[in-house]
Amino acid sequence: MRTKTQEQIEMIRQVQKATEAAMAAVIEYVKTADEPTSENAHKIIDQVLEAHDCESPEGNIVASGEQGVEPHDIGSGIIQKGTVVVIDIYPRSKTNAYFADMTRTVCVGEAPPALKDMYRVVLEAQTLGISLLRPGASCGEIHAAVAKVFTDAGYVTSGKGKEFPFAEGFVHGVGHGVGLEIHEAPSISRNSTDILQEGDVVTVEPGLYYKGVGGIRLEDMLLITPNGAENLTDFPKVFEI
Repeated sequence: MRTKTQEQIEMIRQVQKATEAAMAAVIEYVKTADEPTSENAHKIIDQVLEAHDCESPEGNIVASGEQGVEPHDIGSGIIQKGTVVVIDIYPRSKTNAYFADMTRTVCVGEAPPALKDMYRVVLEAQTLGISLLRPGASCGEIHAAVAKVFTDAGYVTSGKGKEFPFAEGFVHGVGHGVGLEIHEAPSISRNSTDILQEGDVVTVEPGLYYKGVGGIRLEDMLLITPNGAENLTDFPKVFEI
């Protein structure tokens, strides 16, 4: 069943708490380590998740600099000061098998102006996308509204949309359902015909990706309620750390 019962929602909330604990730990590591690496960041995430009885069956992402241009690059090597870091954590509970999903993008130190503007527009797009969530809303229309934020701000999408290394701009969907699979219905994407229902748990995760500049993505996980949506993600969005 696509929509979630109250019991299932509480299970997802518990996984989300573990996700946020891992996010806090990895951001602190990236911020304070003399020479942080993606490899050590992955280890820290997995250690925190293990302590919360969770695991990363599909891995996690800590991708810095040019690596962040490909949305699925897990990241490797040294994380340099002044570079943008995309951190995407999507664990599963070992107890109940439910997933959670969240992304934050940070910059170690002061960010270049181009990245600051990208972050501002991605946050604006995400805020709009969240505001449009409600039962009966068209997922395709939500995607179109979010995409318009980017085009209105001058951010062009080009290339082969399903082949991330060869595409730039807003190259993926706004979001997806989360439950016993990390990606399940409904799909909030360009060609989606899905309609949101009360009890859906979905992500809102717009992003921008440009070669030579970097990638920015922000992702929250939300529950569709009778009158809108409840944000299940309780973690700050701070770009420069």
